[in-house]
Amino acid sequence: MKYGKVPHLDKPVSRIVFGVISLPTNDNAKAFALLDAYRAIGGNAIDNSYVYGPGFAAVLRAYYEKYGEDALIRFDKGNHHSANNDEGRRVTKEAMDHDLRGNLERYGVSYSDFYVLHRDDRRVPAGEVVEWLNEHLAAGRVKAFGGSNWHHTRIAEANEYAEKHGLQGFSASSPNLCLATANEPMWWEAYQVDREGRDWYEQTGFPLFAWSSAGGGFFAEIDNDSVRRVYHNETNFARLERAKSLASEKGTTVPKIALAWTLNQPLNVWALAGMNTLDQVRQNAEALEIVLTQEELDYLEHGSQPA
Repeated sequence: MKYGKVPHLDKPVSRIVFGVISLPTNDNAKAFALLDAYRAIGGNAIDNSYVYGPGFAAVLRAYYEKYGEDALIRFDKGNHHSANNDEGRRVTKEAMDHDLRGNLERYGVSYSDFYVLHRDDRRVPAGEVVEWLNEHLAAGRVKAFGGSNWHHTRIAEANEYAEKHGLQGFSASSPNLCLATANEPMWWEAYQVDREGRDWYEQTGFPLFAWSSAGGGFFAEIDNDSVRRVYHNETNFARLERAKSLASEKGTTVPKIALAWTLNQPLNVWALAGMNTLDQVRQNAEALEIVLTQEELDYLEHGSQPA
């Protein structure tokens, strides 16, 4: 396993973060086996959100009761919108208080390592959000915070405000970054990093936790309505063929090549990854060990021949 440091967090964070959405909620023995296997390969962080409901939290509560609340670094999200319209936006202090405290109550723990706003609302000044987060920091409920699906300019705005006012700023960002380019957002206001954003993350070294880091099932050739709607286009099918070619050359699999593409970007990057089986836990660990040259990264994305 490889690790990275995140500002304001005193623990190194494994570069592969377990996506809770893949855990069974009706079979704690199977869920525990997956989490145990993940920890056995050196994984130490789990991604969850208040909007995912109480089922996943109940599994984690049982896991923390067995192993202690420090068994996994909690990458907890909240402030997801309640509807796909302006009236449903929930980037408010009240929603943050509800979701942040709600995550802790569901788990039966005293703090979150991260609290990450699941969505943004550009009508709300980023400085106000920073003020709310620092109140929870002062109360000991959270150690670090960030934004999921926040544009990099909003992250910068938040941290400029924090520096000016002597407050703790954002430590992490969690947009989509993967080899597959999206026709449209997978969900309302889900954000895929564009070229400008990638340049900003490279220049700043700001921690980027990529969701759907291997292409949301596209490179595993999963066929469903969502994959077809978001990822079926000529560009991605060409990238799939190049991924197959490179996987064959390296003696590995296409999904591992796709995940390695994200993890080998010249960025300070982590991958949020779903793991449904023990074999997937192993495969994700193996993908982390694949080293791709810049020429190979360019070949996968643009089609230029690797040296």
